[in-house]
Amino acid sequence: MSREIKHYNHYKDRLLKLIPTEIVAAYLVIDGLIPRDAMHGGVVSVVSSIILLVLIPFYLKKAMKVHQPKQILFTMISFVVWVYSLGGPFSFYGLYIGYIGSVGLILWTLLIPFFYKPAS
Repeated sequence: MSREIKHYNHYKDRLLKLIPTEIVAAYLVIDGLIPRDAMHGGVVSVVSSIILLVLIPFYLKKAMKVHQPKQILFTMISFVVWVYSLGGPFSFYGLYIGYIGSVGLILWTLLIPFFYKPAS
């Protein structure tokens, strides 16, 4: 299966291919395992988020057959937007504002298929 976006893909197809669903799912599981009152919870959250972010290009290239650097970059940005919208490491360090995360996620998710279009 390929997740690479082609010039003929419509908005919905582009949207689904720009959201790193498997990586977000892995993040949700990891985040759910970290107790909010854990002494090193913030560090574990930051490190695991960075590892997942770095994993995205390898995952997309090897498992999903994506070879467009721009699509990989947009997918990585999508992951960061998702992590912020959920609080994650940002909440451990007082950098999370719920409504900004929610609005940012909605706008990013709706707009990225318009901004990202592969070369013909």
